[in-house]
Amino acid sequence: MAKTTQITVPLGARSVGMLGPFTSGTLPTALLGYDLLFSNDASWPANGDVVIVTVEISTDNGTSWQFDAQITYSGGPWKTKAGATVNTSDWVVQLQNDSPTRKVRITFNFLQACMLGVTLSSF
Repeated sequence: MAKTTQITVPLGARSVGMLGPFTSGTLPTALLGYDLLFSNDASWPANGDVVIVTVEISTDNGTSWQFDAQITYSGGPWKTKAGATVNTSDWVVQLQNDSPTRKVRITFNFLQACMLGVTLSSF
């Protein structure tokens, strides 16, 4: 199945604190998971934890939410496996529930000021 963009948070300056949640529309039952593509710029902090990204899922069309996945991005350059510095990072999460009324939402907890953007796509 092709990727379908569900949520876009444009690259922008982020202050310390919470941002979101950003909620998808209802996800088709045939989907296998979602892919978050993060982007930063040259001003990314050099060290320490920068942002904690939490994904929650709803199986009742957004009435209630449960934790699904979480990732923490730390300071320092983002690198490929080959060692090249990049400004994008992919995080893929499989969906465990095929409810016809499921949605996902993402929330950011910024621990340091930075530039960050993300696109959440379903597949």
